Amino acid sequence: MGKMQQTKANKKIDSFCNELESLSSKMAESFTLGDYNIIKTIDNKRKLILHEISKDLGNLSNNNRRILKLIWSNNNCLVSSLEKKIRENKNKYLKKKKLFIAYSKNSDI
Repeated sequence: MGKMQQTKANKKIDSFCNELESLSSKMAESFTLGDYNIIKTIDNKRKLILHEISKDLGNLSNNNRRILKLIWSNNNCLVSSLEKKIRENKNKYLKKKKLFIAYSKNSDI
């Protein structure tokens, strides 16, 4: 790859890395605010970018590799936290549903 093409590829990857960082911030903010529906959309955008970056893995600078590892780590933590929160909410819902059903049966007596 020529120097000009490599510079162009690095700029493209830098742009992707910046966008990934921005999406990670949006995911964290959405998680904090409890806006879980948007996280799936953000995560899909993130996956598309990662797919594009994977086409140019050989051209990644050390700095971009470090950024990608950090983003990947942060996103995994966010997704794990989100999954835990969803499980907790589901368990709370099921407990309330059981309580409601039990109450409904007893109130008909």
